[in-house]
Amino acid sequence: ATMADREAVIVERNARLVDEYCLSSIGKSVALAYLRKLSDGDMSHVRRWWLRRLNGKEAIPPAGTPESQAGCPEIFEGLRATPVWLPPGAAEAPPELSWVSELEANVEVLREELLALREAEGFQPYRSPAANGFSTSTDAGAWNVYYLDLHNVDFAANRARCPRTCALLDAIPRAYGHAFFSAAAPGTHITPHHGPTNKKLRCHLPLVCPDSGCRLRVADQTIDLVQGKALVFDDSFRHEAWNDHPRASRLVLVLDVWHPDLSDKELKFLAFLQTAAMKRDKRLCEAQGIQGDNFYALIDRARSELPDRAEIWSQ
Repeated sequence: ATMADREAVIVERNARLVDEYCLSSIGKSVALAYLRKLSDGDMSHVRRWWLRRLNGKEAIPPAGTPESQAGCPEIFEGLRATPVWLPPGAAEAPPELSWVSELEANVEVLREELLALREAEGFQPYRSPAANGFSTSTDAGAWNVYYLDLHNVDFAANRARCPRTCALLDAIPRAYGHAFFSAAAPGTHITPHHGPTNKKLRCHLPLVCPDSGCRLRVADQTIDLVQGKALVFDDSFRHEAWNDHPRASRLVLVLDVWHPDLSDKELKFLAFLQTAAMKRDKRLCEAQGIQGDNFYALIDRARSELPDRAEIWSQ
């Protein structure tokens, strides 16, 4: 094949991948403009990821991926693969996570707004896509969540009940657009699983936490949770969680941030694609109704499943 033939194949594959996002003509132009910048030095992580997609290899973990991360469905090469970035009670957060100190300084504010939700609606069972339709990710106990930010899903009523919490979340640099209160009932085990991508990090800030029995395992590290002390980890690594306390629930603020190694340009492009994909899935959900099997349909169905308040508020 001539050089022109090879270039034509690449152009065709690029167009086919962009079409997967169901973009408008303007959106396609924006995406293709970013793709023309893939040779820029500050697009190296996205360049390798996109080339793997062009070659149909995105489902195969890149060479050198740690075994405990290999189950993650989307791996960007070249991002630091560190299971635990900030253990609870660390003397000092790394510069990329300097925002953690502001969250910890406002633990009482966060806890006050959380506890004010005792008589409110908004908590729902955790659900995630799985091969059989949905997954609860627990084999004991119960896991419920109160969403504050979830990829353009409308949780305005939830946010309105927690204005100071949302103000603190909105001030975090490079926020990923995913934040919620997480309630693990007494005796809960959240089974081993991987996050959907390594392009983000996850922060757990325990707001109501028993003195013992609450722990998280990330790769081969097991960490005891400490009330008021943040834990930041890479949830693309295999992880699981326990609340072994027999009487008390564990309530944590969970939020995601973009991986610090991604450049600002990469972040903008990936956020653009992510928003487009979510809008596409939302349109599909609206067409299928809540009986569909995509992300939005699962979330909508879970809203109508009112949890037992004792699962959330037992102390």
